[in-house]
Amino acid sequence: MRSWVWVALTLFLGACSSASYTPAPTPSVFFAPLAVPTPQFPAGITLPTGIVANYITATDVATSGATIGALYNQSNGVWTAIAYPAAASTAAYGPAVTTSGYRVVGSYKLPGAIADSAFSYDSASNTYAPIAPPASFCAPNLCNEAIAHSSYGMTLFDIVGNCDSVTIAPTPLSYPLTAHAFLYIPATGTYSLIDMPNAISTTAYGIWIDTDTAVAGGFTDANGTHGYVRGLVSGTIVTYDYPGAGITHFEGITGAGGAGNYNLAGNYSSATVGATVFGFWLPVRNWTFGSPIVLGAVSANSVYENTVVGVMPAGTSSSGYIATVP
Repeated sequence: MRSWVWVALTLFLGACSSASYTPAPTPSVFFAPLAVPTPQFPAGITLPTGIVANYITATDVATSGATIGALYNQSNGVWTAIAYPAAASTAAYGPAVTTSGYRVVGSYKLPGAIADSAFSYDSASNTYAPIAPPASFCAPNLCNEAIAHSSYGMTLFDIVGNCDSVTIAPTPLSYPLTAHAFLYIPATGTYSLIDMPNAISTTAYGIWIDTDTAVAGGFTDANGTHGYVRGLVSGTIVTYDYPGAGITHFEGITGAGGAGNYNLAGNYSSATVGATVFGFWLPVRNWTFGSPIVLGAVSANSVYENTVVGVMPAGTSSSGYIATVP
């Protein structure tokens, strides 16, 4: 399992590295900077992670290395801190609209802990709820880490994320490639493994529900790392490799007209350590991939309709961005 935080920080700190190929030409994409306000949040790097409707989630990485989650309401310009009680650090991921406000899922780390734990936050009740997949999901080892990446639904909702067994604190280059993807239904308290067939590692980063429950992410097998979308109701699975890339991963999914029709945000790079990450937007129509729109040497962390949020490389005016795809 590899958290988007590490992918984004690798991009931000290693922007001078180069890929072994040239990305395809792309239409003009409008970028606007996105950063948490100081002194409300510690000065540092803003890493946008999720978007739905008017809500954007982000994680602020302070110069000390500590993290705090954030929720930005585009309709009124208000930023709200997301901080799990008593945690040393918190990361906020996908937001969701609820009947009385919003929901945020993410992860937190207690003081002295080496592994992350997952949570959901409800703005209406101002309450945090832990998410704990069964330890047996990481058999033959025991899961001791969980990260919730995305949720969908207002009153009744589903959550997807990853769990893993870690023995050392993760770094960008040493994070375990043994992740397991899970689906959590809070109304019933049910957890399910949703690993890709024959995968060494599976991540679940996005979920969208209409008449099907579509999950998007990435998986690693003997042939490399690939993006995927799967319908948990229909059983449909489609996989994607950006042409010429060694690593492809989907970061977010949004509906585009019914089951089998989606827009995706993803990242790709060569398989070389330290290679430049390129973000892209990709349409899916009737379970068939269209032509990708490359956003450039940026990470694409989430998508809502044709709006993408992510992280710019070092040396730009702002670490976070929001972009409109034509």
